[in-house]
Amino acid sequence: MTTELSTDPLSPAGEGAMDSMAQARLQALVDAVPVALMEFRLQGERLRLRGANAAARRMPGLGAVRSPGADASEVFDQLADTPLMDQLYGVVRVGALLECRQVVREPGRLLLAWDLTARRVARDGIMVTVRDASEAETLRTALAASERSLEEVRRDLREQTEVFDTMESLARAGHWRRIEDPGETVLLWSPGLCAIAGFEQQEWVDPERAVSGILPEDRHVFRQLRERDGRGERGLDVEYRWRRPDGQVRWMRTRLQRTLPRDGVRVVMGVVQDVTDEHRAAEQLREQLLFIQRIASRIPGFIYEFRLHSDGATSVQYISDAVREFMGVEPREVTADHGVLMLRVLAQDRPQVRRSAITSVRKLVPWQCEYRVCMSDGSVRWHMTNAIPHREPDGSVVSHGFTMDITDRKLAEQEIERLAFYDALTGLPNRRLLLDRLQRSIATCQRTHKLGALLFIDLDNFKDLNDTLGHDMGDQLLAQVATRLVASVRAADTVARFGGDEFVVMLEALAPDLRSATAQAEMVADKLLASLNQPFALDGGQHYSTLSIGVTLFGEQRLSVDELLKRADLALYQAKAAGRNTQRFFDPDMQAAVNARSNLEADLRQGLARAELLVYYQPVVDHQARLMGAEALVRWRHPQRGMIGPADFIPLAEQTGLILPLGQYVLQTACAQLQRWSRHPDTAGLSISVNVSARQFRQPGFVAQVLHQLKSHGADPRRLKLELTESLLLGDIEDTIARMAQLKSEGVGFALDDFGTGYSSLSYLKRLPLDQIKIDQSFVREVLADPNDAAIVRTILALAKSLDLQVVAEGVETTGQLSFLQLHGCEGFQGYLFGRPGPVADIDAFLHLAG
Repeated sequence: MTTELSTDPLSPAGEGAMDSMAQARLQALVDAVPVALMEFRLQGERLRLRGANAAARRMPGLGAVRSPGADASEVFDQLADTPLMDQLYGVVRVGALLECRQVVREPGRLLLAWDLTARRVARDGIMVTVRDASEAETLRTALAASERSLEEVRRDLREQTEVFDTMESLARAGHWRRIEDPGETVLLWSPGLCAIAGFEQQEWVDPERAVSGILPEDRHVFRQLRERDGRGERGLDVEYRWRRPDGQVRWMRTRLQRTLPRDGVRVVMGVVQDVTDEHRAAEQLREQLLFIQRIASRIPGFIYEFRLHSDGATSVQYISDAVREFMGVEPREVTADHGVLMLRVLAQDRPQVRRSAITSVRKLVPWQCEYRVCMSDGSVRWHMTNAIPHREPDGSVVSHGFTMDITDRKLAEQEIERLAFYDALTGLPNRRLLLDRLQRSIATCQRTHKLGALLFIDLDNFKDLNDTLGHDMGDQLLAQVATRLVASVRAADTVARFGGDEFVVMLEALAPDLRSATAQAEMVADKLLASLNQPFALDGGQHYSTLSIGVTLFGEQRLSVDELLKRADLALYQAKAAGRNTQRFFDPDMQAAVNARSNLEADLRQGLARAELLVYYQPVVDHQARLMGAEALVRWRHPQRGMIGPADFIPLAEQTGLILPLGQYVLQTACAQLQRWSRHPDTAGLSISVNVSARQFRQPGFVAQVLHQLKSHGADPRRLKLELTESLLLGDIEDTIARMAQLKSEGVGFALDDFGTGYSSLSYLKRLPLDQIKIDQSFVREVLADPNDAAIVRTILALAKSLDLQVVAEGVETTGQLSFLQLHGCEGFQGYLFGRPGPVADIDAFLHLAG
């Protein structure tokens, strides 16, 4: 077809050189073509439609094809953003033939698929043909998807085969298949079966060789198996011995399964497992049971075998008949449910029995436990159980135990102990038992590095009571004094009657530092004084009695029991010399410290009332020394002593409970400062960290108090960060997490202060909703000199990064420390290098210098 003939019939009427009849015939021919034909001419810089045949006008997806003169981008509007337009212009200008497939999709649906051809038919014109290739494209896509699915199935099949082979190897098992065809029988063995039989790996096995290792005396089991199989029985099991080529004899267990014939082919399948270890264990068990049965009838008690299975289940597989006499239950009841034994144990003894039994089987250590049982007649008897646990090859733990009645022995021991170690009048430990416990407590203090205290107590003017009212009234008073003393101390402490009207209280597990332990001992002494200053009821009348207390601490240095008693006695004489009804410490310096502490406590109470406590702020900066916020630190401006640091009064506030109003004051001041900062652009983004003690955090209503302070001052909760110490983790961790989560939901942040110096557990650390951890300054101080501190700091930074926590290093004082911290990824800093704690005006000055 010439250019004129191929283009004119598509041109608008009146523009062609042909007569109208010829043009009409040619147009009809072109319209009959089932392929979309379009002619475009380059007019100026645009490629415009001159004409299109009927197939083009019917084809979906062509835009302005019915509008002669339309731009090519309007005709191919769904391909306007593809390289097609540039390619069409290239055909006009260069004359190169264009053949391509254009595909447009949207998620889950094919919009169009065209096979498109463009060729130049004039100097400035092109002819474009378009064929619908949707069906071919759909088939191509489906074929590609099918190929991918087939490859995935092949990969899954390979993986399943590998897993199956591995499972057979781990289970020391294998399987075989016998395919019975009318013309041929084939026997196939799995790799696992070859391994346990001792054969080299092979798939096809000769039927004769397949039974060659069965011991002659065990071959009858296979004859029986065939007979049962012939009767149509299902799930047939047999056990037999197999001699491997290397001479080993192993026990095997086979299960046979025959499938229904199909197309004349029958398949018989079998699973084989090496059960040699099981047989050996059963043989050992039989021997043990025979031994147990021989001795069970000859001992004054009952014996048993307890098993903790590898899946966590427990059972009693044997118990002797004597359990009927000793526990009042039948042996069959115990083997059915051994929990009936625990029901006989007194409720208060069950936790100890369970704990010690679990420890024995977990650590494989001998178990010995004494406990009380309630008999069917209501009487209570003492039993003692001894057991030896060992681990079986299957992973279970078996304990063989013996239980005997020790009631008579326990009653004798109790009576001997009461006569030898307890005071007959008060029921308290006597001098002998006290000295024994004191000796052990001294050794414990040396091991745990905690201190203890000895309080020597003497009733003032007790002789006058005996002389005037009689010894029976004196005995009543001593008994009541003993009761009040016991009620005033912890259950772990010892109250003893030393003789006459002298009592001794021994306090254990006090704080490890002398100052705190002294405060604890003083608190107990004051409590005893207050308790015994209340009137006593003697024969219907009231009697007032006072006491003097001498106190000495022990554990810091190794002292003898006699030396401690002398010190406590000397301190008691000091108390009596001071006017009685008071307490004194042995060490004069210690006594001075007690007096100073009392004075300081009184001053602190007045200081809170007179607003002598101040809140200072220390800058916290980022790695570019830009101010991120500040930590609120409390200071005390005493009218006579001047400025007092927190180390001198914060511990006292913790011990006396003053930390609660003090913490409330710091929190209130910080919230007010946040509100003031929020009014200025330079400080609106600053945050304030407030230290919260464990006692303050655990008080009822703490969450409500924090939210109330934020709301009443209009402070942004996101700018407040509460710093908690690791000691908080020693309490109720679930309650701690719940409180933190409640505040966290309101926008309040949390930091873990002095990280690395306490008792942090990684399991707790990942559960706490923390934003930040602060490296304690004790590690930062020697980070350049002590390799251990450097390693700890690097570990903390790596841990924080893995938990997505911010880190602030405290106590940064030198550029060398700063460089080390920056090198290892620390991005927050606090210390004298950037600023000391000071009034809020110092923060403004810091911002001014930074600007």
